[in-house]
Amino acid sequence: MSQDNDRSDSPPAAGAGTSDQEYKVGPGRPPKEHQFKPGQSGNPKGAKRKPRSFAMDLKALLEDALSKPIKLKQGQRERIVTMAAAGMEQLVAQYAKGDRHARRDLFSLAHELGVDLVPRESSRDEPLSAQYEAMLMTWVRKQYDKVATRPPVFAPPELLDDDPKDQESE
Repeated sequence: MSQDNDRSDSPPAAGAGTSDQEYKVGPGRPPKEHQFKPGQSGNPKGAKRKPRSFAMDLKALLEDALSKPIKLKQGQRERIVTMAAAGMEQLVAQYAKGDRHARRDLFSLAHELGVDLVPRESSRDEPLSAQYEAMLMTWVRKQYDKVATRPPVFAPPELLDDDPKDQESE
């Protein structure tokens, strides 16, 4: 294109329908025939809408199915639990029977959720007797001395009781 056609002071194209004021075409001011008409959407031939994803629907359906209550019968007793709880109990029962697929699934699920599969030791409610506590402390001191030597403790002179006369009077 030549520079003559790009000037904003050039007269509008023929058939553009000029008004009383002369319309100047330029940056941000398209010619009248290329402007959007009132009531027309901004881009009538624009990009088509994407189809709705099924992932959100499937997630909601799965959550609903897992939260549904179910009656479990254990002997004479019935209890109501969610489908998710029943599924977890069944997975653990299959694992306990030795099912290798259940073991794989349980290990991967426990790893993802951060569940420790090693049973916890039951904590003692009663304290150790004095004899056992003394034995334990003696053993701990011996083990500590094997690993690291204890630094000597230096006390300030005013805290030391070196005077035998003071010790006799007390």
